[in-house]
Amino acid sequence: MENFRRIFVDSNYFVALFNEKDSLYAQAQTVADLLDMQSSVLVISNFVFLEVVTVLAQRRGKSVSKAAGSYLLNTARIEFVHIDSTLQQDSWNTFQSVSSKNISFVDCSTIAVMKAEGIRTLLTFDFNDFRALQRRFYFTLFNF
Repeated sequence: MENFRRIFVDSNYFVALFNEKDSLYAQAQTVADLLDMQSSVLVISNFVFLEVVTVLAQRRGKSVSKAAGSYLLNTARIEFVHIDSTLQQDSWNTFQSVSSKNISFVDCSTIAVMKAEGIRTLLTFDFNDFRALQRRFYFTLFNF
């Protein structure tokens, strides 16, 4: 898979994609169509997976959450990175260094994984929060 562009995907994209009542649902559908035309590998962490299935279970119920979880686990172009003790410490270091209250620990783990994996593109709907971190952590936001 190393010949393909790798994009780290934030949980809010998948939450919107699997929740037709989400205000970003139409935008997520548009992005999904765009991603289908590209040869990109979508990278998520076990923390992102946890966030997606938990939020969907709370907002849409267990059946939607299970469908999303199955999709994430069984789609060939989705790659998982497991947050191990090293990545957790890197996430914690990032969390301690970021002053914004809107950047969660999971967001910091995203930055840690992207850095460790050499991933330069982030797909997120949290533009304002992550835009403030782009220069510091050397990544770009996925354009759509």
